[in-house]
Amino acid sequence: MNKRVLTIIISLFSVALLALILIQVYLIKGDFRANEELFIQNVNDALDNTSSKLERFDTTTSYKKIKKRIQGIRQPVLFDGKKIGYTFDVFTTLSIDSNGVHSSQYSSKVLPVDSLNLSPLAKTFFNSFKNPKQKLQSKSNDLFQGIPAGDDIFDETIEQNFYKNYKQKVDTLLLDSILRSELKKQKIRSKFYYMVTSLNPGGHNHGDLKMAENFSDSLGEGYKVCLSPSNRFVEPQFLIVRFPDQDRTVFRSMWMLLTMSSAVIAILIFSFYYIMASNLKQKKLSVIKNDFISNMTHEFKTPISTISLASEMLSDSSISQTPEKQQRFLKMIRDENKRLSVLVESILQTSILDKGEFKLKLSEVDVHDIINSAINNTQLLISQRQGNIQTFLKAQKFKLQADRVHLTNIIFNLIDNAIKYTRGVPEIVITTSNTAEGILIEVKDNGIGISKENQRKIFDKFYRVPTGNVHNVKGFGLGLSYVLAVVLKHNGTIAVESDPGKGSTFKVHLPIS
Repeated sequence: MNKRVLTIIISLFSVALLALILIQVYLIKGDFRANEELFIQNVNDALDNTSSKLERFDTTTSYKKIKKRIQGIRQPVLFDGKKIGYTFDVFTTLSIDSNGVHSSQYSSKVLPVDSLNLSPLAKTFFNSFKNPKQKLQSKSNDLFQGIPAGDDIFDETIEQNFYKNYKQKVDTLLLDSILRSELKKQKIRSKFYYMVTSLNPGGHNHGDLKMAENFSDSLGEGYKVCLSPSNRFVEPQFLIVRFPDQDRTVFRSMWMLLTMSSAVIAILIFSFYYIMASNLKQKKLSVIKNDFISNMTHEFKTPISTISLASEMLSDSSISQTPEKQQRFLKMIRDENKRLSVLVESILQTSILDKGEFKLKLSEVDVHDIINSAINNTQLLISQRQGNIQTFLKAQKFKLQADRVHLTNIIFNLIDNAIKYTRGVPEIVITTSNTAEGILIEVKDNGIGISKENQRKIFDKFYRVPTGNVHNVKGFGLGLSYVLAVVLKHNGTIAVESDPGKGSTFKVHLPIS
Protein backbone atom coordinates (compact mmCIF):
# COMPACT_ATOMS: atom_id res chain seq x y z
CA MET A 1 0.00 0.00 0.00
CA ASN A 2 1.58 3.27 -1.10
CA LYS A 3 1.70 6.41 0.95
CA ARG A 4 -1.00 8.23 -1.06
CA VAL A 5 -3.57 5.44 -0.69
CA LEU A 6 -2.76 5.18 3.03
CA THR A 7 -3.28 8.91 3.47
CA ILE A 8 -6.66 8.78 1.67
CA ILE A 9 -7.83 5.85 3.84
CA ILE A 10 -6.78 7.61 7.04
CA SER A 11 -8.57 10.80 5.95
CA LEU A 12 -11.79 9.02 5.01
CA PHE A 13 -11.85 7.01 8.23
CA SER A 14 -11.17 10.13 10.29
CA VAL A 15 -14.09 11.96 8.62
CA ALA A 16 -16.40 8.96 9.10
CA LEU A 17 -15.36 8.61 12.74
CA LEU A 18 -15.92 12.32 13.36
CA ALA A 19 -19.37 12.10 11.75
CA LEU A 20 -20.22 9.09 13.91
CA ILE A 21 -19.12 10.94 17.05
CA LEU A 22 -21.25 13.98 16.10
CA ILE A 23 -24.28 11.74 15.50
CA GLN A 24 -23.73 10.06 18.87
CA VAL A 25 -23.45 13.45 20.57
CA TYR A 26 -26.70 14.60 18.91
CA LEU A 27 -28.55 11.47 20.02
CA ILE A 28 -27.16 11.73 23.53
CA LYS A 29 -28.25 15.38 23.77
CA GLY A 30 -31.77 14.44 22.65
CA ASP A 31 -31.93 11.59 25.14
CA PHE A 32 -30.60 13.91 27.84
CA ARG A 33 -33.36 16.45 27.19
CA ALA A 34 -36.01 13.70 27.31
CA ASN A 35 -34.64 12.34 30.59
CA GLU A 36 -34.38 15.86 31.99
CA GLU A 37 -38.05 16.54 31.19
CA LEU A 38 -39.00 13.26 32.85
CA PHE A 39 -36.94 14.23 35.90
CA ILE A 40 -38.68 17.62 36.08
CA GLN A 41 -42.11 16.00 35.78
CA ASN A 42 -41.31 13.47 38.53
CA VAL A 43 -40.05 16.24 40.83
CA ASN A 44 -43.16 18.35 40.26
CA ASP A 45 -45.40 15.34 40.94
CA ALA A 46 -43.51 14.66 44.15
CA LEU A 47 -43.86 18.29 45.27
CA ASP A 48 -47.60 18.38 44.48
CA ASN A 49 -48.15 15.21 46.49
CA THR A 50 -46.05 16.63 49.32
CA SER A 51 -48.10 19.83 49.39
CA SER A 52 -51.43 17.97 49.39
CA LYS A 53 -50.42 15.59 52.17
CA LEU A 54 -48.89 18.32 54.30
CA GLU A 55 -52.01 20.46 54.04
CA ARG A 56 -54.17 17.50 54.97
CA PHE A 57 -52.04 16.60 57.99
CA ASP A 58 -51.44 20.16 59.21
CA THR A 59 -54.16 21.07 61.77
CA THR A 60 -52.88 24.57 62.47
CA THR A 61 -54.55 25.92 59.38
CA SER A 62 -58.00 24.38 60.08
CA TYR A 63 -61.08 26.53 60.39
CA LYS A 64 -64.48 26.29 62.08
CA LYS A 65 -67.78 26.36 60.20
CA ILE A 66 -70.62 27.99 62.17
CA LYS A 67 -74.21 27.43 61.06
CA LYS A 68 -76.98 29.62 62.54
CA ARG A 69 -80.70 29.02 61.85
CA ILE A 70 -83.49 31.42 62.96
CA GLN A 71 -87.16 30.48 62.62
CA GLY A 72 -89.99 32.92 63.45
CA ILE A 73 -93.78 32.68 63.67
CA ARG A 74 -96.32 35.49 64.12
CA GLN A 75 -99.77 34.49 65.20
CA PRO A 76 -102.70 36.88 65.96
CA VAL A 77 -104.24 36.92 69.44
CA LEU A 78 -108.07 37.01 69.32
CA PHE A 79 -110.48 38.04 72.03
CA ASP A 80 -114.18 37.61 71.33
CA GLY A 81 -113.30 37.36 67.67
CA LYS A 82 -111.39 40.60 67.80
CA LYS A 83 -107.60 40.88 67.15
CA ILE A 84 -106.08 42.40 70.27
CA GLY A 85 -102.39 41.57 69.66
CA TYR A 86 -99.76 39.25 68.22
CA THR A 87 -97.72 36.35 69.56
CA PHE A 88 -94.13 36.20 68.30
CA ASP A 89 -92.23 32.87 68.62
CA VAL A 90 -88.51 32.82 67.69
CA PHE A 91 -86.42 29.58 67.60
CA THR A 92 -82.62 29.85 67.13
CA THR A 93 -80.21 26.89 66.56
CA LEU A 94 -76.40 27.16 66.45
CA SER A 95 -74.05 24.36 65.28
CA ILE A 96 -70.24 24.48 65.03
CA ASP A 97 -68.47 22.11 62.57
CA SER A 98 -69.65 18.55 62.61
CA ASN A 99 -68.19 17.69 66.01
CA GLY A 100 -71.50 17.68 67.85
CA VAL A 101 -71.40 21.21 69.33
CA HIS A 102 -75.00 22.32 69.16
CA SER A 103 -77.13 24.92 70.97
CA SER A 104 -80.72 26.13 70.62
CA GLN A 105 -82.84 28.95 72.11
CA TYR A 106 -86.58 29.54 72.08
CA SER A 107 -88.33 32.82 72.92
CA SER A 108 -91.93 33.99 72.78
CA LYS A 109 -93.53 37.38 73.30
CA VAL A 110 -97.09 38.76 73.14
CA LEU A 111 -97.50 42.36 72.02
CA PRO A 112 -100.77 44.30 71.91
CA VAL A 113 -101.81 45.94 68.70
CA ASP A 114 -101.38 49.44 70.18
CA SER A 115 -97.77 48.84 71.12
CA LEU A 116 -96.90 47.95 67.55
CA ASN A 117 -97.98 51.38 66.47
CA LEU A 118 -95.86 52.99 69.19
CA SER A 119 -92.62 50.97 69.12
CA PRO A 120 -90.28 51.35 66.14
CA LEU A 121 -88.43 48.20 67.21
CA ALA A 122 -91.63 46.22 67.23
CA LYS A 123 -92.46 47.57 63.81
CA THR A 124 -89.05 46.50 62.44
CA PHE A 125 -89.42 43.05 63.86
CA PHE A 126 -92.96 42.83 62.55
CA ASN A 127 -91.90 43.98 59.07
CA SER A 128 -89.20 41.29 58.94
CA PHE A 129 -91.95 38.78 58.51
CA LYS A 130 -93.31 40.69 55.55
CA ASN A 131 -89.93 41.47 53.92
CA PRO A 132 -89.91 39.83 50.50
CA LYS A 133 -86.13 39.26 50.76
CA GLN A 134 -86.65 36.76 53.49
CA LYS A 135 -87.06 33.22 52.42
CA LEU A 136 -90.58 32.26 53.44
CA GLN A 137 -90.88 28.67 54.38
CA SER A 138 -93.72 26.28 54.11
CA LYS A 139 -95.01 24.82 57.34
CA SER A 140 -93.39 21.50 56.66
CA ASN A 141 -90.62 22.27 59.21
CA ASP A 142 -90.86 20.93 62.72
CA LEU A 143 -91.48 24.31 64.34
CA PHE A 144 -94.37 24.96 62.02
CA GLN A 145 -96.25 21.74 62.67
CA GLY A 146 -99.85 22.48 63.71
CA ILE A 147 -99.68 26.15 62.72
CA PRO A 148 -102.89 27.27 60.95
CA ALA A 149 -102.54 28.29 57.36
CA GLY A 150 -102.21 32.00 56.75
CA ASP A 151 -99.86 32.72 59.68
CA ASP A 152 -96.64 34.58 58.95
CA ILE A 153 -93.49 32.49 59.25
CA PHE A 154 -89.83 32.80 58.19
CA ASP A 155 -86.73 30.54 58.27
CA GLU A 156 -83.23 31.93 57.76
CA THR A 157 -79.95 29.96 57.75
CA ILE A 158 -76.53 31.66 57.95
CA GLU A 159 -73.18 29.86 57.52
CA GLN A 160 -69.87 31.48 58.47
CA ASN A 161 -66.27 30.20 58.41
CA PHE A 162 -63.94 31.31 61.21
CA TYR A 163 -60.22 30.58 60.77
CA LYS A 164 -58.15 29.80 63.78
CA ASN A 165 -54.83 31.07 62.31
CA TYR A 166 -54.14 33.40 59.45
CA LYS A 167 -50.45 32.54 59.08
CA GLN A 168 -49.42 29.06 58.09
CA LYS A 169 -46.97 27.24 60.34
CA VAL A 170 -45.10 24.37 58.68
CA ASP A 171 -44.00 21.29 60.59
CA THR A 172 -40.50 20.90 59.10
CA LEU A 173 -40.03 17.35 60.40
CA LEU A 174 -43.29 16.27 58.83
CA LEU A 175 -42.40 18.14 55.64
CA ASP A 176 -38.96 16.47 55.46
CA SER A 177 -40.45 13.02 55.94
CA ILE A 178 -43.18 13.48 53.32
CA LEU A 179 -40.83 15.10 50.79
CA ARG A 180 -38.23 12.32 51.02
CA SER A 181 -40.94 9.68 50.78
CA GLU A 182 -42.50 11.23 47.67
CA LEU A 183 -39.15 11.69 45.95
CA LYS A 184 -38.30 8.08 46.68
CA LYS A 185 -41.62 6.98 45.15
CA GLN A 186 -40.64 8.86 41.99
CA LYS A 187 -37.27 7.03 42.05
CA ILE A 188 -35.35 10.27 42.60
CA ARG A 189 -32.35 9.60 44.81
CA SER A 190 -30.30 12.66 43.91
CA LYS A 191 -28.93 14.92 46.62
CA PHE A 192 -31.23 17.89 47.26
CA TYR A 193 -31.65 21.01 49.41
CA TYR A 194 -34.91 22.69 50.36
CA MET A 195 -36.18 25.75 52.17
CA VAL A 196 -39.54 27.23 53.16
CA THR A 197 -40.31 30.90 52.55
CA SER A 198 -43.38 33.11 52.87
CA LEU A 199 -42.58 35.02 49.68
CA ASN A 200 -43.28 33.67 46.24
CA PRO A 201 -39.96 33.17 44.41
CA GLY A 202 -40.18 34.84 41.05
CA GLY A 203 -43.01 37.12 42.19
CA HIS A 204 -43.00 40.88 42.80
CA ASN A 205 -41.60 40.54 46.32
CA HIS A 206 -38.90 38.04 45.51
CA GLY A 207 -36.23 40.74 45.45
CA ASP A 208 -36.81 41.36 49.16
CA LEU A 209 -35.85 37.80 50.08
CA LYS A 210 -32.03 37.85 50.07
CA MET A 211 -31.77 34.35 51.45
CA ALA A 212 -33.91 32.94 48.65
CA GLU A 213 -31.83 34.82 46.08
CA ASN A 214 -28.57 33.43 47.45
CA PHE A 215 -30.12 29.98 47.64
CA SER A 216 -31.20 30.18 44.01
CA ASP A 217 -27.94 31.64 42.75
CA SER A 218 -25.72 29.12 44.51
CA LEU A 219 -27.64 25.97 43.59
CA GLY A 220 -29.05 26.82 40.18
CA GLU A 221 -32.57 26.21 38.93
CA GLY A 222 -35.05 25.01 41.53
CA TYR A 223 -38.61 23.83 41.94
CA LYS A 224 -41.32 25.47 44.05
CA VAL A 225 -44.79 24.60 45.31
CA CYS A 226 -47.36 26.32 47.51
CA LEU A 227 -47.94 24.45 50.77
CA SER A 228 -51.58 25.60 51.10
CA PRO A 229 -53.04 25.49 47.59
CA SER A 230 -56.68 25.02 48.65
CA ASN A 231 -56.74 27.57 51.46
CA ARG A 232 -57.15 31.16 50.33
CA PHE A 233 -57.49 32.64 53.78
CA VAL A 234 -53.99 32.02 55.10
CA GLU A 235 -50.70 33.63 54.18
CA PRO A 236 -49.14 30.87 52.04
CA GLN A 237 -45.75 29.26 52.56
CA PHE A 238 -43.69 28.08 49.58
CA LEU A 239 -41.40 25.08 49.42
CA ILE A 240 -38.28 25.51 47.23
CA VAL A 241 -36.25 22.42 46.34
CA ARG A 242 -32.85 22.45 44.62
CA PHE A 243 -30.94 19.56 43.04
CA PRO A 244 -27.24 20.57 42.70
CA ASP A 245 -26.44 17.28 40.94
CA GLN A 246 -29.43 17.31 38.60
CA ASP A 247 -27.38 17.06 35.39
CA ARG A 248 -25.25 14.30 36.86
CA THR A 249 -28.36 12.42 37.96
CA VAL A 250 -29.85 12.68 34.48
CA PHE A 251 -26.58 11.44 32.97
CA ARG A 252 -26.54 8.53 35.41
CA SER A 253 -29.94 7.50 34.15
CA MET A 254 -28.38 7.31 30.67
CA TRP A 255 -25.38 5.20 31.73
CA MET A 256 -26.22 2.31 29.41
CA LEU A 257 -26.42 4.52 26.31
CA LEU A 258 -23.30 6.44 27.27
CA THR A 259 -21.37 3.24 27.99
CA MET A 260 -22.36 1.61 24.73
CA SER A 261 -21.59 4.75 22.69
CA SER A 262 -18.22 5.20 24.35
CA ALA A 263 -17.40 1.52 23.94
CA VAL A 264 -18.28 1.52 20.23
CA ILE A 265 -16.21 4.65 19.56
CA ALA A 266 -13.28 3.30 21.62
CA ILE A 267 -13.39 -0.03 19.78
CA LEU A 268 -13.40 1.73 16.41
CA ILE A 269 -10.49 3.99 17.37
CA PHE A 270 -8.50 1.09 18.83
CA SER A 271 -9.22 -1.13 15.82
CA PHE A 272 -8.20 1.59 13.38
CA TYR A 273 -5.05 2.32 15.37
CA TYR A 274 -4.20 -1.38 15.63
CA ILE A 275 -4.74 -1.95 11.90
CA MET A 276 -2.69 1.08 10.92
CA ALA A 277 0.07 0.25 13.42
CA SER A 278 0.17 -3.33 12.14
CA ASN A 279 0.24 -2.09 8.57
CA LEU A 280 3.11 0.31 9.30
CA LYS A 281 4.93 -2.40 11.24
CA GLN A 282 4.53 -4.84 8.38
CA LYS A 283 5.76 -2.19 5.98
CA LYS A 284 8.76 -1.54 8.20
CA LEU A 285 9.47 -5.26 8.50
CA SER A 286 9.21 -5.54 4.73
CA VAL A 287 11.81 -2.81 4.34
CA ILE A 288 14.03 -4.45 6.97
CA LYS A 289 13.63 -7.82 5.27
CA ASN A 290 14.60 -6.38 1.91
CA ASP A 291 17.62 -4.64 3.45
CA PHE A 292 18.58 -7.86 5.23
CA ILE A 293 18.35 -9.90 2.03
CA SER A 294 20.34 -7.26 0.18
CA ASN A 295 23.04 -7.15 2.87
CA MET A 296 23.11 -10.93 3.22
CA THR A 297 23.47 -11.34 -0.55
CA HIS A 298 26.29 -8.84 -0.57
CA GLU A 299 28.01 -10.43 2.42
CA PHE A 300 27.81 -13.94 0.99
CA LYS A 301 28.69 -12.88 -2.55
CA THR A 302 32.17 -11.59 -1.67
CA PRO A 303 33.55 -14.76 0.03
CA ILE A 304 31.85 -17.00 -2.51
CA SER A 305 33.44 -15.03 -5.37
CA THR A 306 36.83 -15.14 -3.63
CA ILE A 307 36.61 -18.91 -3.04
CA SER A 308 35.49 -19.42 -6.63
CA LEU A 309 38.33 -17.33 -7.97
CA ALA A 310 40.95 -19.07 -5.80
CA SER A 311 39.64 -22.49 -6.84
CA GLU A 312 39.88 -21.58 -10.50
CA MET A 313 43.42 -20.34 -10.02
CA LEU A 314 44.41 -23.61 -8.39
CA SER A 315 42.79 -25.69 -11.13
CA ASP A 316 44.09 -23.61 -14.03
CA SER A 317 47.00 -25.56 -15.56
CA SER A 318 48.08 -22.61 -17.64
CA ILE A 319 49.17 -20.75 -14.53
CA SER A 320 52.42 -21.84 -12.99
CA GLN A 321 51.73 -23.37 -9.62
CA THR A 322 54.45 -22.64 -7.13
CA PRO A 323 54.14 -23.83 -3.51
CA GLU A 324 53.90 -20.22 -2.32
CA LYS A 325 51.00 -19.44 -4.69
CA GLN A 326 49.18 -22.63 -3.75
CA GLN A 327 49.50 -21.84 -0.03
CA ARG A 328 48.28 -18.29 -0.65
CA PHE A 329 45.23 -19.49 -2.59
CA LEU A 330 44.50 -22.18 0.01
CA LYS A 331 44.73 -19.60 2.80
CA MET A 332 42.27 -17.36 0.90
CA ILE A 333 39.84 -20.28 0.62
CA ARG A 334 40.19 -21.11 4.33
CA ASP A 335 39.73 -17.49 5.43
CA GLU A 336 36.69 -16.92 3.26
CA ASN A 337 35.23 -20.25 4.32
CA LYS A 338 35.72 -19.24 7.95
CA ARG A 339 34.03 -15.95 7.17
CA LEU A 340 31.05 -17.79 5.66
CA SER A 341 30.84 -19.95 8.78
CA VAL A 342 30.71 -16.85 10.99
CA LEU A 343 27.92 -15.34 8.86
CA VAL A 344 25.90 -18.54 8.94
CA GLU A 345 26.45 -18.83 12.70
CA SER A 346 25.09 -15.31 13.22
CA ILE A 347 21.90 -16.18 11.34
CA LEU A 348 21.53 -19.47 13.23
CA GLN A 349 21.97 -17.70 16.58
CA THR A 350 19.14 -15.33 15.67
CA SER A 351 16.92 -18.25 14.68
CA ILE A 352 17.61 -19.93 18.03
CA LEU A 353 16.71 -16.73 19.90
CA ASP A 354 13.40 -16.42 18.00
CA LYS A 355 12.41 -20.02 18.76
CA GLY A 356 13.13 -19.67 22.46
CA GLU A 357 15.67 -22.51 22.34
CA PHE A 358 18.45 -20.33 23.66
CA LYS A 359 19.99 -22.15 26.66
CA LEU A 360 23.17 -21.36 28.58
CA LYS A 361 25.86 -23.83 29.56
CA LEU A 362 26.98 -22.24 32.78
CA SER A 363 30.45 -22.75 34.21
CA GLU A 364 32.95 -20.69 36.13
CA VAL A 365 34.68 -18.39 33.67
CA ASP A 366 37.44 -15.80 33.90
CA VAL A 367 36.15 -12.56 32.38
CA HIS A 368 39.65 -11.17 31.87
CA ASP A 369 40.69 -14.33 30.06
CA ILE A 370 37.62 -14.10 27.79
CA ILE A 371 38.43 -10.45 26.98
CA ASN A 372 42.01 -11.35 26.04
CA SER A 373 40.78 -14.25 23.92
CA ALA A 374 38.36 -12.00 22.03
CA ILE A 375 41.13 -9.45 21.43
CA ASN A 376 43.34 -12.20 19.94
CA ASN A 377 40.51 -13.27 17.60
CA THR A 378 40.11 -9.70 16.32
CA GLN A 379 43.80 -8.82 16.21
CA LEU A 380 43.96 -9.40 12.47
CA LEU A 381 41.09 -6.95 11.87
CA ILE A 382 42.78 -4.36 14.09
CA SER A 383 46.09 -4.80 12.31
CA GLN A 384 44.52 -4.33 8.88
CA ARG A 385 43.25 -0.91 10.05
CA GLN A 386 46.52 -0.06 11.91
CA GLY A 387 44.36 0.22 15.03
CA ASN A 388 45.07 -0.37 18.70
CA ILE A 389 43.26 -1.95 21.66
CA GLN A 390 44.10 -0.92 25.23
CA THR A 391 42.92 -2.80 28.30
CA PHE A 392 42.53 -1.61 31.88
CA LEU A 393 41.38 -4.73 33.72
CA LYS A 394 40.88 -3.29 37.21
CA ALA A 395 38.26 -5.72 38.53
CA GLN A 396 39.39 -7.63 41.61
CA LYS A 397 36.58 -10.17 41.29
CA PHE A 398 36.50 -11.32 37.68
CA LYS A 399 35.21 -14.90 37.90
CA LEU A 400 31.51 -15.66 37.55
CA GLN A 401 29.03 -18.30 36.40
CA ALA A 402 28.45 -17.77 32.67
CA ASP A 403 28.42 -19.41 29.25
CA ARG A 404 31.96 -19.11 27.90
CA VAL A 405 31.03 -19.24 24.21
CA HIS A 406 28.25 -16.66 24.39
CA LEU A 407 30.20 -14.36 26.69
CA THR A 408 33.13 -14.48 24.23
CA ASN A 409 30.72 -13.61 21.40
CA ILE A 410 29.53 -10.56 23.38
CA ILE A 411 33.03 -9.12 23.64
CA PHE A 412 33.82 -10.06 20.03
CA ASN A 413 30.68 -8.32 18.70
CA LEU A 414 31.39 -5.13 20.66
CA ILE A 415 34.99 -5.01 19.40
CA ASP A 416 33.88 -5.81 15.85
CA ASN A 417 31.34 -2.98 15.89
CA ALA A 418 33.96 -0.58 17.27
CA ILE A 419 36.21 -1.41 14.32
CA LYS A 420 33.49 -1.29 11.63
CA TYR A 421 32.01 2.03 12.76
CA THR A 422 35.31 3.94 12.94
CA ARG A 423 36.27 5.91 9.84
CA GLY A 424 39.90 6.54 10.80
CA VAL A 425 42.33 4.46 12.85
CA PRO A 426 40.40 2.48 15.50
CA GLU A 427 41.36 3.28 19.09
CA ILE A 428 39.55 0.91 21.44
CA VAL A 429 39.72 0.89 25.24
CA ILE A 430 38.38 -2.03 27.32
CA THR A 431 37.96 -1.48 31.05
CA THR A 432 36.69 -3.71 33.86
CA SER A 433 35.71 -2.75 37.40
CA ASN A 434 33.72 -4.18 40.25
CA THR A 435 30.37 -2.94 41.54
CA ALA A 436 28.42 -3.95 44.62
CA GLU A 437 26.54 -6.59 42.61
CA GLY A 438 29.04 -7.78 40.01
CA ILE A 439 31.47 -6.77 37.29
CA LEU A 440 31.22 -3.89 34.82
CA ILE A 441 32.78 -4.22 31.35
CA GLU A 442 33.20 -1.03 29.29
CA VAL A 443 34.13 -1.00 25.59
CA LYS A 444 34.97 2.52 24.35
CA ASP A 445 35.77 3.49 20.75
CA ASN A 446 36.50 6.62 18.72
CA GLY A 447 33.93 5.84 16.03
CA ILE A 448 31.21 7.85 14.33
CA GLY A 449 28.98 7.78 17.41
CA ILE A 450 25.24 7.21 17.67
CA SER A 451 22.49 9.84 17.83
CA LYS A 452 19.96 9.84 20.68
CA GLU A 453 17.22 8.70 18.31
CA ASN A 454 19.25 5.74 17.04
CA GLN A 455 20.39 4.75 20.54
CA ARG A 456 16.84 3.52 21.25
CA LYS A 457 16.90 1.29 18.14
CA ILE A 458 20.39 -0.24 17.97
CA PHE A 459 19.35 -3.30 19.99
CA ASP A 460 16.45 -4.04 17.63
CA LYS A 461 16.86 -6.99 15.32
CA PHE A 462 18.14 -6.16 11.81
CA TYR A 463 18.63 -2.49 12.71
CA ARG A 464 21.83 -0.90 11.46
CA VAL A 465 22.91 2.66 12.16
CA PRO A 466 22.72 4.66 8.91
CA THR A 467 26.16 5.56 7.53
CA GLY A 468 25.24 7.03 4.15
CA ASN A 469 26.08 3.84 2.19
CA VAL A 470 24.26 0.62 2.81
CA HIS A 471 27.25 -1.55 1.98
CA ASN A 472 30.17 0.34 3.48
CA VAL A 473 29.62 -1.34 6.87
CA LYS A 474 29.30 -5.10 6.61
CA GLY A 475 26.87 -7.10 8.67
CA PHE A 476 23.23 -8.09 9.09
CA GLY A 477 22.25 -5.86 11.99
CA LEU A 478 22.04 -8.90 14.28
CA GLY A 479 25.07 -8.36 16.51
CA LEU A 480 23.67 -6.02 19.19
CA SER A 481 20.28 -7.80 19.34
CA TYR A 482 22.23 -10.99 20.04
CA VAL A 483 24.37 -9.21 22.65
CA LEU A 484 21.26 -7.89 24.42
CA ALA A 485 19.66 -11.36 24.47
CA VAL A 486 22.80 -12.99 25.95
CA VAL A 487 23.25 -10.25 28.59
CA LEU A 488 19.60 -10.53 29.69
CA LYS A 489 19.93 -14.32 29.80
CA HIS A 490 22.79 -13.81 32.29
CA ASN A 491 20.52 -11.47 34.35
CA GLY A 492 22.72 -8.53 33.37
CA THR A 493 22.20 -5.12 31.80
CA ILE A 494 23.68 -3.23 28.86
CA ALA A 495 23.71 0.50 28.18
CA VAL A 496 25.30 2.85 25.68
CA GLU A 497 26.68 6.39 25.99
CA SER A 498 27.43 8.13 22.73
CA ASP A 499 27.56 11.43 20.89
CA PRO A 500 27.72 11.74 17.10
CA GLY A 501 31.35 12.18 15.99
CA LYS A 502 32.78 11.49 19.48
CA GLY A 503 32.60 7.72 19.70
CA SER A 504 30.57 5.34 21.84
CA THR A 505 30.94 3.48 25.13
CA PHE A 506 29.04 0.23 25.73
CA LYS A 507 28.64 -0.79 29.38
CA VAL A 508 27.86 -4.43 30.19
CA HIS A 509 27.08 -5.30 33.80
CA LEU A 510 27.01 -8.96 34.85
CA PRO A 511 26.13 -10.12 38.37
CA ILE A 512 28.55 -12.32 40.33
CA SER A 513 26.49 -14.97 42.08
